[in-house]
Amino acid sequence: MTSDSNPTIVKYATNALDCILESMGDASLAYLPQLMERLVALLESGPTEVKPIALSAIGSAAHSSGEAFAPYFNEVVARIKHAMALTGDDDTLALRGVATDTISTVAEAAGRDAFRPHLDECTQLAMQGMEIDSATLRESAFCYVGVMSRVFEGEFAKYLSYIAPQILQTLRMDESSAFGYDSGEDPEMEDDDDMPLGFNTAISDEKEVAADAVGQLFASTTTAFLPYVEEITAELIKLLDHFSDTARKAAT
Repeated sequence: MTSDSNPTIVKYATNALDCILESMGDASLAYLPQLMERLVALLESGPTEVKPIALSAIGSAAHSSGEAFAPYFNEVVARIKHAMALTGDDDTLALRGVATDTISTVAEAAGRDAFRPHLDECTQLAMQGMEIDSATLRESAFCYVGVMSRVFEGEFAKYLSYIAPQILQTLRMDESSAFGYDSGEDPEMEDDDDMPLGFNTAISDEKEVAADAVGQLFASTTTAFLPYVEEITAELIKLLDHFSDTARKAAT
């Protein structure tokens, strides 16, 4: 991958590798040293469009290799945390979003004891990403909190006071502008038949990911989530009538 000078070939080769690694399991162990050397090199100095794919492939390598990923854990976490703090253009924010997703995959592969020293910093970075005007970063952060709550269970409850208001903010977002009318107008679209089949917006996608996170947060933090149940449940009930079938499914 790193020896080819054609960015398009490198991009598709890395993407194929990412897909393969997801299902290789122990079969990846024989190739892990060489794979990690090349993937880290791509993350460090590869083409801009390849870096997010390389980062995702590193997450897949961690997932498939499990405990065998330990020798690469510290270096990888340091590089991912750096990417989670990036600001700039859309390409840079895309890399930051993938980094936020990937760090949770690495945490799940490594286990709570190994990842605990990094939890506060990574969660802070994920939450800071929510303050940037980027649907991608918000979705990535919701994915992050869902996975991390599964890994750390009750330990993750201390972040709920920040996460729950962010979930409510997303679930209450107005989508009227997606259809060319103001929120005060009557769009006369009360029947789902008025909506295109499978229609989604960036906001509906964000609501879907937020709703998915709610289920995992509640299951993982149990009674600590109870103070937020009433308000969030009210918004999820509204989402059951949403025009997006995937958003409705996430709300159930």
